[in-house]
Amino acid sequence: MAYSNPLIPTVNIEQQDAITGLISLGVVDGTPPAGSTYAGLFGLECILQDSVGSGAYQNTGTVAVPVWTVIGTGAAGATGYTGYTGYTGRTGYTGYTGYTGPGNFTGYTGPIGATGYTGPSVTGPSFGPASVASITVVNGVITAIS
Repeated sequence: MAYSNPLIPTVNIEQQDAITGLISLGVVDGTPPAGSTYAGLFGLECILQDSVGSGAYQNTGTVAVPVWTVIGTGAAGATGYTGYTGYTGRTGYTGYTGYTGPGNFTGYTGPIGATGYTGPSVTGPSFGPASVASITVVNGVITAIS
């Protein structure tokens, strides 16, 4: 329930601290009362809504010298709760590498640091590439093909 103070007849008081008596919320007709004449009446960051709904004022001064700044046409709502982030799924297994079919093929590669076994020479179809006689592998890298 709104009530008033005879020192500030243009302000309908909506909230006032029971201990300090400082106003924290109200409705004002016209321009809010400012300056040291109104010392000790308005709390820090007190909000006064214009009675015609054209704006809201916030005390950006002090309790001793209230100064009012327009902050908008309505109170800003609270930011909503950010929802829970679900679990991240597991990465699936990597499938096997498929079998290499018949034709020209490379033999087994030996352990690192050794020259691998050279596979047999297989003659491909007559329209295919020339056959490979040997492959030289050094430290896991093919260094020569003949």
